[in-house]
Amino acid sequence: MRRINQMEPWIGEEEKAAMMEYLDSGAWLTEFKKTREFERMLADYIGSKYVSAVNNGMMSLIIALMALGIGKEDEVIVPDYTMIASANAVVLVGAKPILVDIDPSNLCLDLELAVGAITPKTRAIMFVSINGRCPDMDKVIALAGKYNLYLIEDAAQSLGSRYKGKHLGTFAEIGSFSFSFPKIITTGQGGALVTDNEELFRKISMIKDFGRPQSGVDYHEIMGLNSKFTDLQAVIGIEQMKRLDWRVKGRNKCISFITTFYRIRSK
Repeated sequence: MRRINQMEPWIGEEEKAAMMEYLDSGAWLTEFKKTREFERMLADYIGSKYVSAVNNGMMSLIIALMALGIGKEDEVIVPDYTMIASANAVVLVGAKPILVDIDPSNLCLDLELAVGAITPKTRAIMFVSINGRCPDMDKVIALAGKYNLYLIEDAAQSLGSRYKGKHLGTFAEIGSFSFSFPKIITTGQGGALVTDNEELFRKISMIKDFGRPQSGVDYHEIMGLNSKFTDLQAVIGIEQMKRLDWRVKGRNKCISFITTFYRIRSK
């Protein structure tokens, strides 16, 4: 049986032309003006005040956890159905992922089971919206608020997906997206963090750039990483964003077909 991928990279003449124009301009390739343009496009589309592009989706989760001060002795609730990057990010900041089963009706974290997994060490919930699927997001927010937990949205697969008109990834303190090759748009590798909190955005910006408040200076306020994006990726991403609505429609048709197929098959 031939496998039909739900999503594949689509690099066309537009990306080729944009890349040649950029290379001919004598640009320095690293994160600069094109990255800022890509971030602005994402912010406008998603409806978030601040967007910071980073080198990949898993690193975006690590930076989100670091920006919220989550580390040693802390616990983070993570659904047991997700890409391993979700749990690995928690481990790599020194915290402990607490795996909780999913609700089969939407493939996302079972909120009732999550309540039973909360302990005095729990600091956050990492909510993963599987391919744009989600439960009642008001209940997710209420759960985090009731137990005074940070909410991080791993929306790696959910660019272009909304709940009651609000884009997934914007319900939490910080949302995370991925642009790896099987995603709805791709820059090869890459990711982004979104937030409406100016102070969190400042922390994210410093963490991804060696912990310094401004690129190019040798003053470092906090411990940081080198997780910057590149303008090469941004050039591709800008052209990909121009076709995003069209790709979202195609993805939704695929999901609708697959859902209908399995419902018929299960009868």
